[in-house]
Amino acid sequence: MAEDDTFDPAKLTLTAVQKAQWATTPRKISRRRRYFVQVPWTWRERLDGATGHTVLLAMDLLYLHWKGDGQPIKLANGMLRIDGISRQSKWRALRDLERRGLVVVECRPNRSPIVRLSV
Repeated sequence: MAEDDTFDPAKLTLTAVQKAQWATTPRKISRRRRYFVQVPWTWRERLDGATGHTVLLAMDLLYLHWKGDGQPIKLANGMLRIDGISRQSKWRALRDLERRGLVVVECRPNRSPIVRLSV
């Protein structure tokens, strides 16, 4: 047997560049990237001085409000986690948005909150 016939598992590993070429973006996220958010000027004024996650959550809520034809939003943690918003940040941002008069939050024990926008 020749020496180059030996099995070497190190030759099977991918480099960082090869991994990046094989990585795919989930369909739900790539589809969302085609959309945009229109922000009412009153929201822009009331969000002045808000922190990053509060603004990100506000944009997500405006998008979901538009997508759901103005119906109340059941705000689960799943897609927010993909956007980088943790459970704790979600609740802090919701309280901040409620304090600013932009949303009304209906808290439900052990369930996702229902959010109504004041647009």
